[in-house]
Amino acid sequence: MATTTTAKKTTAAAEDKAHSNIDRAANAAHNGVDKAADVAQSGQEKVQDVAQQISAQAHHMAEQAKQQSERVSDAVSNYTKEHPVKSVGIAFLAGAVAAGLLLRRH
Repeated sequence: MATTTTAKKTTAAAEDKAHSNIDRAANAAHNGVDKAADVAQSGQEKVQDVAQQISAQAHHMAEQAKQQSERVSDAVSNYTKEHPVKSVGIAFLAGAVAAGLLLRRH
């Protein structure tokens, strides 16, 4: 019986050690998953910040392009009003040049 009692104690000690090792491994895995989630969250936040910056820059550039287009349109309109004959002549020459280039290609 002493052998059976010793064997039971040894088996119980081995089981306790195995459970302890499993618990430590589970805790380590849980910590690793938590750290990975934190890193992923941080990366996602960085990507969102960069996307917002790019979007803001794109809107700013679009607004600048719109303003520049309006300035050019206003300048052309004013020039046309101030010099109507020159404007018609320039338009005629531009059309003739475009027609000549298109006809040459065919």
